[in-house]
Amino acid sequence: MKQITAGTFLAILLFAGNVKAEGTEIKASSHERMETALQLENWMTDEAIRNTKAASTADFTTETESALELENWMTSDLTRNNILAENMETENELELEAWMTNETVWSASETDTDKELALESWMTDNNIW
Repeated sequence: MKQITAGTFLAILLFAGNVKAEGTEIKASSHERMETALQLENWMTDEAIRNTKAASTADFTTETESALELENWMTSDLTRNNILAENMETENELELEAWMTNETVWSASETDTDKELALESWMTDNNIW
């Protein structure tokens, strides 16, 4: 019984997959672009243009820089301390102000509250949503 059911189910799937539905295709011919055929030009196959590796090594030399040298001023503690002292920003000390310790500022019972929002007709209109 199971084999007959499985065979029937498989046959239905095969028939359903082979059904030819006509007239349901979407035609996008108005949206398609037609490309022109590519033309092969002489420069595309010229070996002098394509084989540039040999020419580039002969025409160009590698640019090199001299090695960096460590100088005395670079490791001097005196120089480093002078540079640090010049670049250091100084800030004023924080001061305790009166409002920071005022009890009325920190124990304010009134808080700003927004008005309650009202339900408007456009919010529930089916034509809008």
